[in-house]
Amino acid sequence: MKGFGLIETIVALGLFSVIATAGITGFIPALQMGRSGREQTQATSLLRESQEAVRSIRDRDFGNITAGTFGIGISSSQWSFSGTSDVNDKFTRQINVSQASRDAGGSLVTSGGTTDPDTFTVTSRVTWNNSIGDTRQLSSSNFLTNWRKAIGGISFNGLIVYGAGTSTVPFYRTYSVSSNTFGVETSLPALTGSPRNTVIRTSPTATEAIVGTLSTNGSLYVYCFNGTTWTQDWSVAIGVGTTRTRPFDIAYEKTSGDVLVVYSTNTATTNELNYRTKSGSSACGAANWSGATAFNPVRTSGLVSWVSMAQNPTSGSNLIGVLWADWNKDLSAAIWSGSALSNEMTSVGETKLEAINTGTTFPDSQSFDLAYESVTGDLMTIWGISTGTNGKNGVRYRLCTGNSATCTWGAITTPPTFVDDATNIDLSANPNTDEMRFASIGNAGADLQTGYWSGVGWTNTANLDTTTATPLAGTKLVATGWLTSGATTRSIIVYNDRATTNIGWYVCTLATCTVQTDVGVTPVFANPQKWYEIASNPISKDQMMLVLSDNGSDLFAKRLTMTSTPAFTWTASDGSTQVEISLGGNIVKPFGFAWMNQ
Repeated sequence: MKGFGLIETIVALGLFSVIATAGITGFIPALQMGRSGREQTQATSLLRESQEAVRSIRDRDFGNITAGTFGIGISSSQWSFSGTSDVNDKFTRQINVSQASRDAGGSLVTSGGTTDPDTFTVTSRVTWNNSIGDTRQLSSSNFLTNWRKAIGGISFNGLIVYGAGTSTVPFYRTYSVSSNTFGVETSLPALTGSPRNTVIRTSPTATEAIVGTLSTNGSLYVYCFNGTTWTQDWSVAIGVGTTRTRPFDIAYEKTSGDVLVVYSTNTATTNELNYRTKSGSSACGAANWSGATAFNPVRTSGLVSWVSMAQNPTSGSNLIGVLWADWNKDLSAAIWSGSALSNEMTSVGETKLEAINTGTTFPDSQSFDLAYESVTGDLMTIWGISTGTNGKNGVRYRLCTGNSATCTWGAITTPPTFVDDATNIDLSANPNTDEMRFASIGNAGADLQTGYWSGVGWTNTANLDTTTATPLAGTKLVATGWLTSGATTRSIIVYNDRATTNIGWYVCTLATCTVQTDVGVTPVFANPQKWYEIASNPISKDQMMLVLSDNGSDLFAKRLTMTSTPAFTWTASDGSTQVEISLGGNIVKPFGFAWMNQ
């Protein structure tokens, strides 16, 4: 065959030119969009860096914070204000600091009021010309307070605590029911490392809260709040272990107000747990805590990786249920009598606890929970087993009956009609009856299932939703709670539906659960979400708070209120903005919210 002639060559070159031009024309916009996305990510990173830098400057000395417009720089290996702006490549960053004001009731106001010398408004801005040629800007505002100085005269009904970025201090905000808002972000005393897993509990007998947080240096730090001032009461090395576990928990005795902290000793074979207590009649302070007491569980042989506790809510009780898992995926439980841990689960608790990655040597998800019946005081423990799969019931439970420290452990029992594994589990008790609401999501099939405990037996619904998000290591994508208004009571399930960035939820009457229209939120949650938690208000039982972290390390808080009709209303307690945009971590309970009981 002979080669191309002149005419064929010209035609071929013309076709190539048309195709190449079309390809380049389509490629350039795609390239520009990719660059624009990268620039947005860089600007967000610079914005978050500026917020952490200003916190660091404040934490060294509140006197470093003055009104004005600044840039950020490094001086003597520390963050400092530098000039009126700073430039990073094509990005210009500027921080405006202004004095904040409060009204007569102590609330922050944007106009009028009285200047508060201990509070500043800090607004960070990042500006740049993007690759398409127009000017872009990101900004964020928050408050900085003189956290070493008590701020009095502010009424609040709840507290939220969390870590932010690599900051060496936990942060907290107060919550007001009347305004449905959180107060200014304020620091707790500094620790070594950065706070990650956080638990907060509030006293039933006093204006007091206890916070425990596991730092990146492997130490548990315990804080006490007397309604005005935080103290760092003690700390202990319990081992970093893995960022996908939480080897401690906190609970108050209902009647005495004594508080119990149980934590891993980071040792195996013997004395795997320690506990410390503080009397309800004692003030905050290291001197008012007992020394560490060892507990040697018979049915635990590995390092304790998870601890979960529940207060017995019955009248006159000081009992606390304690449930834990070790690195061998064994599960066991014991009862706190008011003076000692005893009555561990008889025979084997569980030796094949559910995990995300079955090959790991530790349970990388809190696939268990516990709660007391509110009238009888019987203790329900419930968990997922590793042999459960998509299509095979993976839930087991065990009751300890009798409202005493010597309650009787029943047999391990399989609840009826479930057909899936249970990787993420949440159990909540009706505060007025012996009813309980259970919900779980399994990672094998990403199915939501729910159970209703009447006080006598389980009525369950499998495959309530078969397209949920899939649990990952260290996540908890489902939460439950109870609402009561007048004679009307409902249980609530909130969960991460697949690929959604809003609130997916069910309302349940006894055993029947009805799906609700998804609730839109601003800004939307990043998908997937990471940790869901519901706290029902013990004073106003028609309210609950949903708090969650998402894939963008954002922290959100949304309140649900029910009327006796019933009618349900979701509101943005976070003010339709994130409570925090750069959590230190987003899995394994990276925050804690608690209502005040007084």
